[in-house]
Amino acid sequence: MYSKYSQLITSKTLICVRKSLLCKTVPEPSPFQCKRSEKKWHCLKVQTSGFHTTQKLHFHTPVIFCLGSILAGHYLRKRWMSLSPTEQETCIRWYKQRRHIFHGALKILSAFLVIYFATCIKRDPILQAPRFVMFNEAQRVQNAKFLFKVVVQNESNVVPHDNPMYKKAVRVIRKLTNANKEIFKGIDWDVTIIYRIFNIASIPNVLILPDRHIIILADIFNLIKSDDQLTFILAHEMSHEMLYHPSQTLSLGVLSNDVILISTFLIWAFYPARAAAILCSLLYTVHAILFAWLKRSCEREADKVGLQLATKCCIDLREILTFWDIMKMYDDFTGASMFRLPLLNDHPSLDERKNITLQLMPKMNQLRDQIGCPELSLRDPREDLPQYKRELEDELRRNPRFLGMRW
Repeated sequence: MYSKYSQLITSKTLICVRKSLLCKTVPEPSPFQCKRSEKKWHCLKVQTSGFHTTQKLHFHTPVIFCLGSILAGHYLRKRWMSLSPTEQETCIRWYKQRRHIFHGALKILSAFLVIYFATCIKRDPILQAPRFVMFNEAQRVQNAKFLFKVVVQNESNVVPHDNPMYKKAVRVIRKLTNANKEIFKGIDWDVTIIYRIFNIASIPNVLILPDRHIIILADIFNLIKSDDQLTFILAHEMSHEMLYHPSQTLSLGVLSNDVILISTFLIWAFYPARAAAILCSLLYTVHAILFAWLKRSCEREADKVGLQLATKCCIDLREILTFWDIMKMYDDFTGASMFRLPLLNDHPSLDERKNITLQLMPKMNQLRDQIGCPELSLRDPREDLPQYKRELEDELRRNPRFLGMRW
């Protein structure tokens, strides 16, 4: 699928962390493993080289192409309208005489596209659902390298490798891989903890890149109250990758952008400027709504699969409900939910995700019994919610940066 940053070995393993090309030798297998092919350390070169600030990034190519399609379509229409009726009739006659050539070429192109798209269908190893993945291994790792640079921006944004947060994340991922060996066999994972996404926004969040590289924003640890909660969060992100969600999202994004560009060109070529602007606005709105719906579907899938992966670690499922309540309190305190439009939100609402967890809890409790998990504590972790609410209020008053943006 891609040339990995770290390779699996059996005799000696190295837990890799993203800081100054350092690694720590440990005597037992770990999901963060890399190989020293030479005396010089090569494992994490992409994380420590080529960093740049946002100002040096190229202008977004899709925006340039979109503007280009608008200008090209508008120019073509103006050129057509400037022709005399006789010249227009001549052009129409020329096209009709050769329309079988154009139609034949269009049919051949359509057939090739159908065959190509059929070869891009790939079934994920968990649900066996068909996924549309256009990228090969080399392209996926290149995409991941670019996304990593965009998200992390520079090395000063990376949490030092000796921070206890790394140990906690490594411990949880090792636990997940050991409990789900039939799924994660031969698969390694990378983790980076950063302060701010894009080196701008300090928010509690976790994301995964197409090369199984998990990026954790440090502020999420202020909301996580137990290893069980962290287990579910990381299981959710690992589920995204095992279900090919990151690669599918990128693939569909590329495909939909091409469709948008062609449609934009045709609209501006066939309609007056005012009508074209209205139609394009509707087109972009529908595209955004459909893409947000797709992402919400992926999040629901990852919640369900991640819940099953985490359950195999014998976690207390009530901790997940506690986490949803904590996130709900965070949203209420920060007012984040006020700026979310349901149709354009790329995540389901917290209430919906909590309901999904509640619906699956009986089935997951049966799974706990089947694998011989210990009995749950009689004390419900949700009883601590009032205390967590006070702690969150104190943290928000003491640390305004935790509210979101930090410039």
